[in-house]
Amino acid sequence: MGSKPISREKLNDFTLVVNPGSVLDNNNAYEMVEIITAAQDNDYKYIILDMADLEFISSAGVGAILGTIETSRESGGDIILCNAAESIVHVLEVLDLAEYLTIKNNLEEAANLCSVNC
Repeated sequence: MGSKPISREKLNDFTLVVNPGSVLDNNNAYEMVEIITAAQDNDYKYIILDMADLEFISSAGVGAILGTIETSRESGGDIILCNAAESIVHVLEVLDLAEYLTIKNNLEEAANLCSVNC
């Protein structure tokens, strides 16, 4: 597994796209929380987690997402996962989180959800 870093890109005034890189675990989960929290503090209603490069997620990585999702939902937004590999979706299903999380097939579907709800 490579170690592609977390990156972010502004989609519009209320949506930030975050790519968690190739691994989201206890080594970088705090960075994910900091990025999401800063976006929420700057009035981004939606954070899209583009998981196209994600190969592994640990419990710390899942916790980073779960620990920040309510803040977005309380402000009328959401944290939306997209481009998740089958293995990542399987982990979320095993943890019984697939129904709780908003998961879209690709970035276009996730972006459409944001624009429809704003």
